[in-house]
Amino acid sequence: MSPSRTGPETGRPVTAPEIDNAGLAGHERLRLVVGVDGSYGSHLALKWAAAQARDRHATLDIVAVWEQLVPPDPEVARHPDGQLHAARERLERALTLLAEERALPEHVITAPLHGPPGEQLVRRAREAELLVLGTTGISSPEIPGGIGLYCLRHSTTPVVFVPAPSP
Repeated sequence: MSPSRTGPETGRPVTAPEIDNAGLAGHERLRLVVGVDGSYGSHLALKWAAAQARDRHATLDIVAVWEQLVPPDPEVARHPDGQLHAARERLERALTLLAEERALPEHVITAPLHGPPGEQLVRRAREAELLVLGTTGISSPEIPGGIGLYCLRHSTTPVVFVPAPSP
């Protein structure tokens, strides 16, 4: 299922193919990976990464990671696809935001990935040019959170943090 929304200027759906990690094999175009989690910091990272992808004629790879809670929340147990659905909704919101701002690069792919967020982001960015993340936001607008620090320590791809403006 590919995320899609209606584009503001055309009235047609804005779509991006959903490609899992195995589907990236042989992907020849430069790729910038950006993690989205619905936060203001990830919103800023998405906009920055989209501009970079346009400038570099690269593919924007938008990733939303979800992880199973242990023990599972009773509500999640009743709806096992709920977290996957939520990740896909984050991807749809990201596409919609870029379309509304007329900021979509020419090439966009998406991926809802399951597992520990840091590990999944690092794995996804292995052959990419950059891994782009937001910072933690309100209390510390310029400091990466735990997932960002994991990515800094383990990624072989350069990691860019897009800071939130200071309050």
